[in-house]
Amino acid sequence: MKVLHYVDADNLSWAASYIDHMKALAHFGIDQAVLCRAGGDVERNARENNIPVFTWRPVMSGLPALSPGFVKLIREIRPDIIHTRLSSAAGIAGFWKKYHGVPVVSTFDKPAKAKYYVHSSWYISCAEWLKRYMVNVQGIDAERVTVIHNHADISKFSRDEETRCEFRKSLGLNDDDILFSGMGIYIHRKGFDVLIKAFARVCASYAGDKSLRLALIGGSGEEGMREKYLTLASELGVKIILPDGFVDDVRKWLWASDIFVMPSRAEGFSIALLEGLASGLPAVVSDIEPFTEIISAERDNGLVAKKDDPESFAAMMLKMLEMTQEERQKITANSFKVLKEFFTPEISASKTFAVYSSLCSR
Repeated sequence: MKVLHYVDADNLSWAASYIDHMKALAHFGIDQAVLCRAGGDVERNARENNIPVFTWRPVMSGLPALSPGFVKLIREIRPDIIHTRLSSAAGIAGFWKKYHGVPVVSTFDKPAKAKYYVHSSWYISCAEWLKRYMVNVQGIDAERVTVIHNHADISKFSRDEETRCEFRKSLGLNDDDILFSGMGIYIHRKGFDVLIKAFARVCASYAGDKSLRLALIGGSGEEGMREKYLTLASELGVKIILPDGFVDDVRKWLWASDIFVMPSRAEGFSIALLEGLASGLPAVVSDIEPFTEIISAERDNGLVAKKDDPESFAAMMLKMLEMTQEERQKITANSFKVLKEFFTPEISASKTFAVYSSLCSR
């Protein structure tokens, strides 16, 4: 079986996770290749992991009919399955399917318009809530949707204590400082303004003897957003730590942290949260459905605050601070249990291979 992974992009914040998925699929004996735009981290990550790469840029992503060159590419590559990520890739691969005849599997990573997916053979949703949205709101056929959650490689994120100590020193942190961290690109829906306001409340209420710090791991995003965060923090009288640019490898930032906070207003399904948990961090998250598919009171693997509510986040962050070390260790142990049971690359690959096999058998 040969699978072509097609993403109409050059750079992705989840490029490393994308490649990890392919590496896990390789254990099933699948011959794989990547089709992407040239010059970005998708191409680089694939080549570094010895995955064949083809690069191509459509004339106009939103108008598949203007890119007949796609058919020529598929006839050259000769895959048995085309697996797309992002709407534009699904639209292009699906539109030309009647000419190249190869089944198209399309993954939903976030809410999207059904028009891009009407010709796909099968669908994979990265979250249960997203499947419901695409079926109930966009009219996608529920019988052709398989939920396969995103994943995190626990072994890759296992904390390196030496790196933790060295990087904390480079950030100007003392051994007993407590570092809260949020992670993601700097855009409104990530809710970092909520986190900064909550952190100011925490600092004003905290009665302990530790120094509290806040880092926003990520970078890039909307123009001027980094400066807005710095201005907001200054107005509230707190200092925050921001990287100078986009962070390609977040692990040293996560290892330097003590408590992970995800205040997002909306997500498809958060790889960042999985990576924070895989790094051994207890987490406070907003009560949006992607997060509550991972963290819940029943699982006792983190705390949940109200979306867009600094006061609620401050209360949960203080609650996490006031826990004993044993209580926080219990939370992280429960997180590892959930990760191993539901969110590993091997589990994702096994379910994806089942989808491929079913299509090929037809």
